[in-house]
Amino acid sequence: MGVSIHFSGTIRADMIEPLCAELADIATSLEFEESVPVNDDEKGLRGIILCPASEMESIPFLFDSKGRMHALGDLIAGWTRENAIFSVAVKTQYAGEASHIWLVGLLRYIQRKYIPNLKVTDEGGYWESDDPEELKRRIESLGAIIKSFGSELESAFMDAVVDKNDPNALADFIERVVCNFRAKEQN
Repeated sequence: MGVSIHFSGTIRADMIEPLCAELADIATSLEFEESVPVNDDEKGLRGIILCPASEMESIPFLFDSKGRMHALGDLIAGWTRENAIFSVAVKTQYAGEASHIWLVGLLRYIQRKYIPNLKVTDEGGYWESDDPEELKRRIESLGAIIKSFGSELESAFMDAVVDKNDPNALADFIERVVCNFRAKEQN
């Protein structure tokens, strides 16, 4: 839960290596924790994973032989035509507005130079609006909801006993907490 940027697209096969080389250079110049090159024949994916030093999630740029972008989960768990995830989600909620804006700028650059059909859905609204105040409002609003819901879960756990032998008990419990949370939010 938190503001994220979702993106997907297809790259020409001959552009994967230049993109990865440029992203590795960017990661080095910005002193990211690391950048991980990927060339996994078994999983059929190649690309790079950027690991920012901020609280932003890792940013995978992974592609199959047809140039389709894949989520990190496809590298970890493997993929087939039926279960492939051709979209990436990067949470920026805890990294702050500047990191979110930086990622939008990077994606715009990649769209212009490497992946013209890159589709971006920005939960912070910055991709569409270029409005840092709207982005800040959304991050703060969702942050308050996350904090409030976390408190609701903590207090509910103090008062509840969940039957560990019932596989649905935890899901039922969380659904009850969500209903109570929504009722309080509406009042």
